[in-house]
Amino acid sequence: MKITAVVLMRVAGLCAVLAGILYIVIQFIHPSDSLSSVSSSLWVIVACMTSAMSLFSLIGITGIYIRQAGEAGWLGLAGYVLFSSFWLISFAFSFIEAFVLPLLTTDAPEVVEGFTGLFSGIESGAELGIFPVLAPLAGGMYILGGLLFGIAVLRAGILPRPAAGLLSIAAVMTVMASVIPHPFDRTLAVPMGSAFVWLGLSLWSPRIQGINTKENAGARII
Repeated sequence: MKITAVVLMRVAGLCAVLAGILYIVIQFIHPSDSLSSVSSSLWVIVACMTSAMSLFSLIGITGIYIRQAGEAGWLGLAGYVLFSSFWLISFAFSFIEAFVLPLLTTDAPEVVEGFTGLFSGIESGAELGIFPVLAPLAGGMYILGGLLFGIAVLRAGILPRPAAGLLSIAAVMTVMASVIPHPFDRTLAVPMGSAFVWLGLSLWSPRIQGINTKENAGARII
């Protein structure tokens, strides 16, 4: 199969759809952030799913940004950099959760409890290096990056504006996590996941791709 702009846009769209679906599903099967959960098989499975979701999200928003880079302007670039940085950090955190924390439950339980406490709000005296700073920083990237990226997509007017608006609203809604008890705050991910699915599906539209598929079906870009 020839690798064309149409193919790459559809791959990015598929990744965005998968990321949105995983983002929603994970919230309802995620085990409790506790030491006993870390050693379970479900914890590893969910952490691996989160790693895949983060990677799919990065590919998906990259495709969304590239499709409208010119129209999105500097606002779109700023939003993309912040939002994509969050998903890179998310991938790093979930990788550690999947492949490092289960190995430390016996030898360094305080480290495991401290790491999981970064998301459940439980403080720990364990030395965790940069992670206590990186976690809230990533949260800020998610909120501000998602807001700016959604506004840029909306202003560009190429992808569905309601989907772009939903993405921005979903990002801002995250601040409600400070008043919604954990783990019920996980439901705030549902609107963002829905926005990803919506935007990802829109990338499959020939009109959105801005490409005449009959004339360019054989045009290679790689």
